[in-house]
Formats: sequence, structure tokens, C-alpha cells
Amino acid sequence: MSLSEIRFLPISRGTLILLRQKAEMIERGKSVLEMRREQLVKEIFLISRKLKERASIEHEYIRALEDISRLRLLVGEVHFHSMVSLIVPPKIEILPTSIQGVTVPQARILEEPDLSKIYDPEFIRVFKRLWNAVRALIEIANLEVAVERLSEHLAYVNRIVNSLERSIIPMYKKYISYVEERIEEEMIEEFVKLKGLNEVNK
Repeated sequence: MSLSEIRFLPISRGTLILLRQKAEMIERGKSVLEMRREQLVKEIFLISRKLKERASIEHEYIRALEDISRLRLLVGEVHFHSMVSLIVPPKIEILPTSIQGVTVPQARILEEPDLSKIYDPEFIRVFKRLWNAVRALIEIANLEVAVERLSEHLAYVNRIVNSLERSIIPMYKKYISYVEERIEEEMIEEFVKLKGLNEVNK
């Protein structure tokens, strides 16, 4: 039932019952949405706490790149590129994941990089350090995407709750009150008419 249709309902007890049922259903729906909102806020808060690690992870990533740069200068371009060509890169896939019922794209590492063909322990050490930093950054990126999508859904739920609180529920209450008053007036009018008829019949 749309808001415009309510104004054209007949003034009757049936209409009053229908409006009360609708208003009760809307109130229950608002309560469910408010619980949903609390869940989303808690989830966003928990994820956001983990994002505080981003600065230290970025620092580790920079240090790993510095190690790579020093090794590159030490061994020369030709040897460095020949060693890099032996690395089998990781396999990463973007998969939809449900977080609190919200679909969130998340990067999933299907296969780690293969360093088994590299024989130089220093190369293995610096590339492992770099990969560990990259893996941590991927996890941070996943968390940031999750916060973004959950925040968008939270804003959507907020808009609905605000609309119910400020517009729809007050409108139902107002019209229920109006119908109750009209029914009471009609009952009084009917009573007066009946009383008048009884006095005439006497």
C-alpha cells in the first residue's frame, strides 16, 4: 500500500484494523533494520581496527623494495633479470565473498610464487621478504574494500530507517488517529440520531 493510496481508504473499522496492522509491520521492519545497522557498525569497527597495521606493513614493503634495489645494484642487471625470470609468479583471483550478507570482492591467493629454481640464498631471502609484504598488503586491500562496501550498505540501511522514522511511521500514526477520531464522531452522531428517534417515538 502506497502513501497516496492511504488517503483514499474509506473511514471504517476495517480500514482502522488494516492501518494498525500495516503500522505494526512497519515498526517490526524498522526494528529489524536497526539490528542490522548495529551488526554492520560492529563489523566495520572490527575491520577498521585491523587497518591500523597498514602503516607498518607499508614500511616493511618499502624496506623489502630497498633490499631488492641493493641486490640489483650488487649483482648487475643481467644476472638480476636472469634470476627474476626463474620465479613463477603467484596466482591471484578476485572472488565474491559474503560479509554480514553483503557481497564483497576479495583477492584470494590461489598459488604462492615458486622460488624453487633460484639457487642463490640471498635472492631467496629478499624475494621472500618482498612477497610476505605484498601478501600482507593484499589482505589490507581486502579489508579496505570490505569496509567500503559495508559502509555503502550501512548508508543504504540508514536512509531507509530515517525515511521510516521521519516520514512513513508518523504518516501512518497521523492517519490512524484521524480515522479513530472520525469513527468516534460517527458513533456519537449515530448515538444522537438513535436517541432523537427514541424520543420522537415516545
